[in-house]
Amino acid sequence: MWGKKEAHCRPEEEECGDTWDHVAIDPTSKLVVSLEVGERTQEQTMSLVKDARSRLAPGCLPAIFTDAYEAYPQAILEAFGHRYPVPRQGTIGRRPKPRLSCPQGLVYAQVKKHYSGKRVEWVEIRPIFGKGKLPAILEKLGWGQVNTSAVERYNGTSRQRDRRKVRKTLAFSKESRYHRWMSWLSTTLYNFCRSHRSLKQGRGKAVQHRSPAIAAGLTGHIWSVREWLLCPVLRRG
Repeated sequence: MWGKKEAHCRPEEEECGDTWDHVAIDPTSKLVVSLEVGERTQEQTMSLVKDARSRLAPGCLPAIFTDAYEAYPQAILEAFGHRYPVPRQGTIGRRPKPRLSCPQGLVYAQVKKHYSGKRVEWVEIRPIFGKGKLPAILEKLGWGQVNTSAVERYNGTSRQRDRRKVRKTLAFSKESRYHRWMSWLSTTLYNFCRSHRSLKQGRGKAVQHRSPAIAAGLTGHIWSVREWLLCPVLRRG
């Protein structure tokens, strides 16, 4: 959010209200794969999923776990699904649109938290795609059940390091462009310039501190802020 809460905005205040950091994160390396900053809409969700898909290795079908936002299933199907032609019935009329089908191997489940006031009463797991393969995926990950703890932990870390997201402070965002810039700055510093406590290897004096980028195999060391600032930016496409 920035400026003020959505519920407090007047109709003419189009530049205020809710702004979300849509994040796709790898729970193993803790690397933020994709980030989209803006309103939480079907279009924004589609943009996030497609961008994350474009950054994966060719043919990669990840296990995907999200909250219960209704835009995710269609966005995931559009990004990862296959389109098959539908045979035409007769010779009159338009040809039917291709059928969109979920590819074999794709596993997707949602985590729905049910609240009583501000307290979580119970958590519902909703398998959407690849229900039969879900137990094997959880066993491979070493998880007892589907969860979104990695992105929730990242959101907490992001709020701690980006004070523009802290309400009732002078640092709270007033303009969307600065909010967006700081979200990207915070995310890239998190990926490359900060060690992650859960990624440490070894013990004692032999401990190796690693950033998400190191754990993902993108670099061999934790970058300094100077090194990050001097890194050339390559535009995609």
